[in-house]
Amino acid sequence: MKLLHTADWHLGKDLYGYDRKREFEYFFEELKRILKENEIDILLISGDVFDTASPGNATAKSYYGLINSLHFEFPNLDIVITGGNHDSPSYLNAPGEILRMFKTRITGCVLRQENGEIDFDSLVYEIPDKAVICAVPFLRRGDMFQSKDKVLTVGDFYNEVVTRALAIRGKKQIPIIATGHLTTSNAKYSTTLAGEQVGGQDSVALENFPPEVTYYALGHIHRPQPVDDKRFIRYSGSPLAFSFAEKDYNHSLTIVEFSGKEISEIRLEKIPALIPLKTVPDCPKTLEEVKTVLSKLPDDEDMYLEVNLLQEFINPDNKAAVIETLKNKKAKFCTFKRNIFNDGNSAKTLQPLSAEEFRNTDPLKIIKEIYKIKQKCELGEEFSAMLKKIIEEI
Repeated sequence: MKLLHTADWHLGKDLYGYDRKREFEYFFEELKRILKENEIDILLISGDVFDTASPGNATAKSYYGLINSLHFEFPNLDIVITGGNHDSPSYLNAPGEILRMFKTRITGCVLRQENGEIDFDSLVYEIPDKAVICAVPFLRRGDMFQSKDKVLTVGDFYNEVVTRALAIRGKKQIPIIATGHLTTSNAKYSTTLAGEQVGGQDSVALENFPPEVTYYALGHIHRPQPVDDKRFIRYSGSPLAFSFAEKDYNHSLTIVEFSGKEISEIRLEKIPALIPLKTVPDCPKTLEEVKTVLSKLPDDEDMYLEVNLLQEFINPDNKAAVIETLKNKKAKFCTFKRNIFNDGNSAKTLQPLSAEEFRNTDPLKIIKEIYKIKQKCELGEEFSAMLKKIIEEI
C-alpha cells in the first residue's frame, strides 16, 4: 500500500498581492503525475487546505474540480482531508456527505456526542484492505474538554483515538496512520520563532504520540522533515513557498510505502518552483548599487523578488525606484529585506530581517538590541524579566 502525504496547500493565498493561480494549477498537475507514476492508494492532506476560512469562488472551484478529476482519473484512490488552523471547519465539512461518493473523507473539526462528550469514534475509520486512519484535525483549546470538568492533554487525546484504531484493526495486517496539524517541540522552522508557539499553538513533546501508530502524517510546519529518529513522525511540508523565509529549501510531497503493518520505504517527490522566490542582491547594498544589480537581471526571467536594501532610514521613494528599474522585466518586486542603520556601529549590530522574520522574531530580543544601540549598554536582567512577563501576558 502506498500513501501520498501532503499538507499546507493554502489554496487562494497570494504573495504580496500577486495571484498564484497558475502556480497552484501547476502543482495540481504535478500532484496527478506523482499519483499516476507511483500508483498511490491513499492521498492524505493534513490540514490548511485553504488559506482563509472563506475562500473565494475561484479557489473553491479549483478545489472541487481537483477532487472531481482525481476521482475519475484515479478511481481506486482514497482521499483523506483533515482541517488545519487556517481552515473553516464548517466550510470544510459542509460537502462531506457528497464527497464520500468520490471516495473522499473529510474531518474538519472534532465533533461531540449528544451528551457533550468528544466523539472519538468519528475520528477513526478503516479504509478496507489499506489502513486504519486516525483523522485528527487541528486541535483548538475547546476541543480538549472531554467534559466541563475534565481537560485532556494532547497525549490523552491521541491515546483515546489510537485505542479505537487498535480495536478496529484487530489482527488485520494493515498500518495505523494518524494525522495531526500541530507543532512538535523539536521541529525546525523557516524562521526564528517567538517562544515555542506557531499559529498560536503550544508545541507538543514527541512522547505524547502513542507508539502503536505506524506513521504520523503531520501538517502545520512548512519545512518537510522527520521529527523523530526512532519513530515515523513526519511533516510533509508545503508544496509551494509562501514567504521568502521558505525559499531556501525544497518543497515536496512524501510517499510512504507499507508492507503489511510496517513501513518499507519513505521518499520525497520534489515540487519544482514554477516561479522562484529570490533575494537580490545576496548582501545588503545601497539603493544605487541595488539598481545596478537589478538592471542586469534577464528581462524574460520570471521571479518574485525580495530586494536586499541597505538604507539610513525608511524612504517610500525607494520602492518606486526599484519598480521603475524593473519595468521592462518579468521579475516581480515584492518587498525589501532592509538593513537599517543610524551610524557605523548600528549597521554591524542589527542583522537584516525580512518582513516574515520580523513578525516571527522574539519581541524581547528586538527590544534588547534596540536598547543596546540607543543606550550603548545591555538591558538589565530586572527589566528583561519585567518585559518578558508583559509580553507573555499580552
